[in-house]
Amino acid sequence: MDLGGGRHADPIVVTISPLPDSLDRFFTMHAELATTPEGGAAALVTALLLYPEAPPLAESCLAATVDAGLLAPGNAGSQKRALAVRDLALVRRQLAQNPYLGASYVQGTAPDTGYALPEPPWGILCTANPYSGDRDRGPYKLFVACSGAASPRPVSVRRDPSGLWRPFEWSSLLVGIRAPTQ
Repeated sequence: MDLGGGRHADPIVVTISPLPDSLDRFFTMHAELATTPEGGAAALVTALLLYPEAPPLAESCLAATVDAGLLAPGNAGSQKRALAVRDLALVRRQLAQNPYLGASYVQGTAPDTGYALPEPPWGILCTANPYSGDRDRGPYKLFVACSGAASPRPVSVRRDPSGLWRPFEWSSLLVGIRAPTQ
């Protein structure tokens, strides 16, 4: 399917299950998912889903997911690199205030259920528009459905030298959402 040249793409749902319980399992999952732009975005959401229960693992997974330009020397993630200090501080602050943020990107969650996850597998709905860019070569801008917001949240990805799609602009995924009512 050729979606370059400004053509509109149909929504794509990426499924994930189970949540990885180690960085090695995340690497395996990421290598399978990130072969498409939508899979690259879904891998990022997976790392956000891990955060409430395992912040150190989630931070390592975020570092393993994002574009190399967002990394700094550290002890986490791929090749002993971590998210830049500024980005890591934003992640920590936003997820401390909104621990259910990652779950809001999973289909079937809602504020009135406290963003409780449905039974796996979980779906991450991604859409594009006529201005999203080149789906085959990148960069490519996707919009991830969010049950806690009125509109989907943008995330921009590009292909790395190994062929995996990695987010390079995803700050909108960390913006606050409607508070859970339960």
